[in-house]
Amino acid sequence: MKGYKDDRYFIPILAVVDILACMFSTWFALTVNIFPVMFPDDVLCKCLLYMNYLATQSSIFLLVVISIQRFLKICRPFQKQMTLYWKRVSLGVIALVTSIILIPELIFYGRVPVKSAKYNVTGHICGPIRSPENMATGLISFTAAAMSISVLSIAVIVAMYLYILKHLLRQTRVRKLNHCTSYSRSEVSDVPVPSEDKDQCDFPPSKRPEINGNRKDNPEVNVMKTTLEVTNDVVPKLKRSSGSKIKLSTRRLTFMFMTISLTNVVSNIPTIVYVILCVNDPEAWFRNPYGFLQQLFQFMRAMRVVNHAMNPFLYGLFDGRFRDEIRKLCCKNISKIDL
Repeated sequence: MKGYKDDRYFIPILAVVDILACMFSTWFALTVNIFPVMFPDDVLCKCLLYMNYLATQSSIFLLVVISIQRFLKICRPFQKQMTLYWKRVSLGVIALVTSIILIPELIFYGRVPVKSAKYNVTGHICGPIRSPENMATGLISFTAAAMSISVLSIAVIVAMYLYILKHLLRQTRVRKLNHCTSYSRSEVSDVPVPSEDKDQCDFPPSKRPEINGNRKDNPEVNVMKTTLEVTNDVVPKLKRSSGSKIKLSTRRLTFMFMTISLTNVVSNIPTIVYVILCVNDPEAWFRNPYGFLQQLFQFMRAMRVVNHAMNPFLYGLFDGRFRDEIRKLCCKNISKIDL
């Protein structure tokens, strides 16, 4: 149970972050869509943007910590691991660092007036503040620093999981080679090999010594064979079943976190492009509010929510225990409704 708790420690925390990210992203997107050029309040704009980016950036940093933890567990199993203490410290550092580095968001973003020369009207949007000149310089510097941190975090995640994938592929090749070697030896020594190991190997028919068309049996070999059969049938099966389950669970969770990280990276790239475009020209969509550019901006801004919305389905796909808990919860609710 300790191993399972260790592997699943970050899952509920990541789930809470996903819930917060979905909640604030949806709230912000809904408010912007209802008031596209008549945003009601400056404080509301700052708070929604800050909480939105806080949840999203916390998710990225948390995935960085998870990738490092999986790297240590898979690729460095006999070296120092991330203990419960350091996991809690990492969560505290993530919360503190994310809260501090996003404070400029409250300064450089807010309720900004936009003018339409064609209709001679003035509206207000929630976006980057580019005037006066010193605000524009600070905004560009902050955006460049924030984008650099995001890109660096994504690079660390990709590098960790590429190294993990390479290590797992190497382990698979070595395991297959060992199985085939064991099968090859069993053809000579009569040591039984599990059928699943035999299926992975392709060897020519065995060439055992025969006398007058019959195999030459040695009583000592038969005694050794009987002993090894008992050993192989009892002890290794127990060790293999327990060890294989733990390894399989570890790999399954690793692939789950790898998939979550991949969707996070893919969904954040359009959002990063959207932020850069908005900083460069925040009024671009206002000049063509119903055209293709507006639809493209809306799509890129909403892409970051895709990752947070997909994660529960990824949990259910890879984690059998999560599926069991959801099934039990649904069954309890259905039974209460029936009563």
